[in-house]
Amino acid sequence: MIHVSPYRRIVYSSRPVGDDVRADHQAILATSRRNNGMDGISGLLWIGEGQYRQLIEGPADSIAEAFERIARDPRHTDIAILDDRMIDAPAFGEWAMAGLPGDRPSDAEARLRLLLRNSEDEIRRFFPVT
Repeated sequence: MIHVSPYRRIVYSSRPVGDDVRADHQAILATSRRNNGMDGISGLLWIGEGQYRQLIEGPADSIAEAFERIARDPRHTDIAILDDRMIDAPAFGEWAMAGLPGDRPSDAEARLRLLLRNSEDEIRRFFPVT
């Protein structure tokens, strides 16, 4: 019997295009947290070095629909899928969406390192943690 995973993970990068990237980041987080909680999606949204880097994971059909919405969002461009795979279980199941750098950019890297401390190498490699 072949085991088919019901979960999907997409990691992508994109480039913000708005005049107020921080305000856009906060608005994206608010919308993501509201929608993702209803759709069973979790993940992480990082902004830094002139780009967004996001990981979303959850039920395969919910991820497909969410990524379609993300791809149409005019607040970013140059979307590049870095990883797209089926997974056995979400790594970030308890968060609707973690967002960094958030309100404290000075310690964002340390907080990102903390959030990713128990993650697999295949996830950490996509985020700027030293």
